[in-house]
Amino acid sequence: MNTFTPTIYMALIGLAFTAGDKIETARVNTPSGPIDGLKTQNKHTGMNLHEFRGIPFGKPPVGPLRFKKPEPVDKWTDVLDATEFGAGCPQTVSEYTPDFAPRKMSEDCLFLNVYVPGSLDENRKLSVMVWIYGGGFMAGFSSQYDGGWIATQGNVIVITINYRVDILGFFTLDHPAALGNYGLWDQKLALKWVHDNIESFGGNPDSVTLFGESAGGWSVSFQSLIPSNQGLFHRIIAQSGVVNRLSIMTKKQINDRTIELAQKTSCPINNMFKFVNCLRDKDYSELLEATNMESSMPQDRIESYQTPYFAVVDGELFHDHPISSLDDKSTEVAKFFKSLDFITGYTSNEGLVLYFIIFPKMQEIYEFNVTEGIPARFICEGMVAPFVELFYKNDTDVKQKMCSFYTTESSKDEQSMRANHFLGDIIFNHPAMEMLSYHTRLGGKSYQYVFSREKHIEWGFAPLPEWATGSGHGEDLQFMFDMHIVMPSLNETQFTPEEKDLSDKIIQYWTSFAKTG
Repeated sequence: MNTFTPTIYMALIGLAFTAGDKIETARVNTPSGPIDGLKTQNKHTGMNLHEFRGIPFGKPPVGPLRFKKPEPVDKWTDVLDATEFGAGCPQTVSEYTPDFAPRKMSEDCLFLNVYVPGSLDENRKLSVMVWIYGGGFMAGFSSQYDGGWIATQGNVIVITINYRVDILGFFTLDHPAALGNYGLWDQKLALKWVHDNIESFGGNPDSVTLFGESAGGWSVSFQSLIPSNQGLFHRIIAQSGVVNRLSIMTKKQINDRTIELAQKTSCPINNMFKFVNCLRDKDYSELLEATNMESSMPQDRIESYQTPYFAVVDGELFHDHPISSLDDKSTEVAKFFKSLDFITGYTSNEGLVLYFIIFPKMQEIYEFNVTEGIPARFICEGMVAPFVELFYKNDTDVKQKMCSFYTTESSKDEQSMRANHFLGDIIFNHPAMEMLSYHTRLGGKSYQYVFSREKHIEWGFAPLPEWATGSGHGEDLQFMFDMHIVMPSLNETQFTPEEKDLSDKIIQYWTSFAKTG
């Protein structure tokens, strides 16, 4: 039987405490080894909480393990100090959102955090919610999301996990030298660790919900289409992002990325294994610079419908495009997806993210000021045209119909909103409806939501223009997580009574779903 031993000592703990504070800790003995975590209170609910930070679930993916599936961490016998968050995985720090980057980065980043409400008792059998962060598979880190709010208010165990992003997480050659999907493998390994160890924290391994937002939502839906995950989780919530027909890299994209990467790193590609070994010898900062979207994006059109690296058909996680596997109810993929209770949805104006990626040069070329509105010409030539070229083989009929549908002469404000809706529809809204349709036809328990509360986050940019209405991408997160540590602008945010009520309801809905479906 596991035992819990509370102790008190002094320490400097991350960003949550300062030197001189008394830190009360508690110990849990897991199959992986003994762990000391923090005993504290959540500031939103005032309820007791145990936090176990920076628990390793995989060996550091460095040296020969770079660009490979993660390996499980070895068991330990000494007590693991889990009072500080582990490093975030390497990623490019955007000049637009510097607060969105981890305080510390390292390739030794395969850590997770466990938030346990109330007392530590292995017999509690609490439902478990595992959070996967978003960031376009280019950024994000687990300590950005304080799970204590959901844990204490909903009486569930919340776990946040790290996974590799950008080139270190999704580099691929469509060749045995580098098959890709390492970030998805990281998530899968973390889920296995949770399954094997969560009972020691008082969790129920037979009641696990996977939830995430944006690329975290894509990750959730990717994991729901991997039959070997059977038993690791039982319900899924995909917020503002699901797998769609554009979610898998094509062979042409892989080839183009490979040639570009070889040129930027001076690594020869005459032998793929030697090419990968050359990349392994590079500092990760050089690899990130070689795939930096901000420095390589065109200035006359929106082409950021996909990031440089994302998921691929690797012959192991995916033998075919995962969406295609849902067309046949008899496939193992379809059977597993059906077995999972499923919630997905989006904000009322996901496309508001467009405002942040229309760069000054684009406005100069098309002769407009984005704060005053987005003209029809830019929608047709700068947005619809590159999208149709990428995904519809430059079909002129498709291009004309899309241009006509998303433009109007009624008003400049309405025209601007249609530009937003185009981006939101193709990336978030339509894919969500398609996945819901698949799940419903398979006979699964499916639910949909739309988040429409307007409470704009500036994300380090200037305030949104007056024509930008509705709830933007990611603006639901502030109602679920305490994010002020990494988003200082949120630190002064005070909820109105109506917003506090909305936050309570979201957490109630999500945690009730996690418990009963």
